[in-house]
Amino acid sequence: MRDRVWKRGLQQVYEPPAPRKKGEFLRQFQQPELSTFRFLLTQAAYLRPWNWMLAVGIFILVLWMTRNQQPGDIWMVSALLPFAALATVTELTRSARYHMEELEMSARFSLKSLLMARLTLLGLGNLVLLAVLFPLVAGWSELPVAMTGCVLLCPYCLTSLVCLVISRRFRGSEVVFLCALVAVAVSGGCFWWQRAPLIQLEHISVVGWAGITLILLALMLWECRRYVCDGEELVWN
Repeated sequence: MRDRVWKRGLQQVYEPPAPRKKGEFLRQFQQPELSTFRFLLTQAAYLRPWNWMLAVGIFILVLWMTRNQQPGDIWMVSALLPFAALATVTELTRSARYHMEELEMSARFSLKSLLMARLTLLGLGNLVLLAVLFPLVAGWSELPVAMTGCVLLCPYCLTSLVCLVISRRFRGSEVVFLCALVAVAVSGGCFWWQRAPLIQLEHISVVGWAGITLILLALMLWECRRYVCDGEELVWN
């Protein structure tokens, strides 16, 4: 709370003057038009391929699990999803870990636009993964369909939420280590749920699971917004 007050005070004291003739200056430079789709494609080239390979590996493991079709295996599937969240957060924070934020701020597009583009691509990839896994898991799970979706989403949202909080507070190479510990802890919690009798899961109603999932999802999106908007605190962004 104190840091936030100091930041607001510094922004008020060192507020830059309004630019004069900015539009005329920028019109001197002819830049080719770039659509949103082309912009996303350019940013997709900067994403490392191991993120997509991890998603494919998770899908193959789930296909292997479907051979047994044990109802309790749903928690084994949930235990894999925190690592998809870990890959997304570590890729999103790569610029901060390698101290390349200032260099990217001087590019044609703002750092906020770059982060939003990469977050969109990574989020869509994970959404496709979840959409493919859901019918596979729901087919052999004894839980209600809505609860099955919540069980898959909760570990992913929880891991993303905690990792984003860590990424905002730390900017060094230790971020990956701390986020990996979070992913392992959440995954281990899913394995612990697997050992519990399935009847214990029914003590929480579908409404309760939906409420927990929506809260975690809202907090995760809020932290994503805070992380992306952190770059606006710097005057030269």
